[in-house]
Amino acid sequence: MIRRLPRLLAVLVLLAALPALSSCYVPDEFRAEVRIARNGDFSLDYRGLLTWAPLYMDIVAGKYTQAEAQEKIELIRRDLKRDDQFTSIRSMGRGQFDVVYHRTGNFVTNPGLISFVRRNARILNIDARTDGSVTVFAETPNIDNARPMADAGLLVRGPLRVIPNKRVVGAPNANATYKEPDGEWTVYDWILDGTAPAYPEISFRR
Repeated sequence: MIRRLPRLLAVLVLLAALPALSSCYVPDEFRAEVRIARNGDFSLDYRGLLTWAPLYMDIVAGKYTQAEAQEKIELIRRDLKRDDQFTSIRSMGRGQFDVVYHRTGNFVTNPGLISFVRRNARILNIDARTDGSVTVFAETPNIDNARPMADAGLLVRGPLRVIPNKRVVGAPNANATYKEPDGEWTVYDWILDGTAPAYPEISFRR
C-alpha cells in the first residue's frame, strides 16, 4: 500500500503517476464561484490555496537548501503577481500560496476561453463560443490519482459553485441544485475532495 511508503518514495510515485501535474497548480482548501448572466456578463472568483506541484515535490524531497527554496518560491509569487486579477497572494511555504482571485468580463463583446490560473496551467475554465453557447468545466485529478496525491500532501478540496440565469443544456453532474431567492438565478454546487470520478461540467445557451 502506498501509505506505508516513506515520504520521499511517495513523492516519486506521484511524479510517475501524475505527469500532467508536473506543469500545473493544484487547488486546495478553496471556494470557487462562477456567475454568468444572459447578457454575457460573468465573474470568476477563487479563494484558497494554490500549490505549484513541481516545486512542492522538490522541496519535500529535500532537493533545495532553505535559501534556494525561498528564491524559487519568490519567483513563482512574482509570476502570479503579474496577473492583476489576483488581489492577494501570500506564500505559505513549499510552493503553496493562499490567494484571492477576481475576474469579470462579458462574453458577448469578447468571446473565447477564460482559464484560471492561466492557459498553460488550467484549473477552472469558461469556454464561450460566438454562437452563444458557454461551458464551464474544471480540470481535477481523477480517482485513480487521488491516493498518491494525498500521500504526497497534495489534495483537491473545496466547493465549486456555478450560478447562471441562462438556459442549461443537458444534465450537469452537480452535487446539488437550487434556486436563489429571487427565482431568476439557479445555483449548481460541486464538492470536490480529490476522489470525484468525473470533472465538474455545465453548459448553457442564450
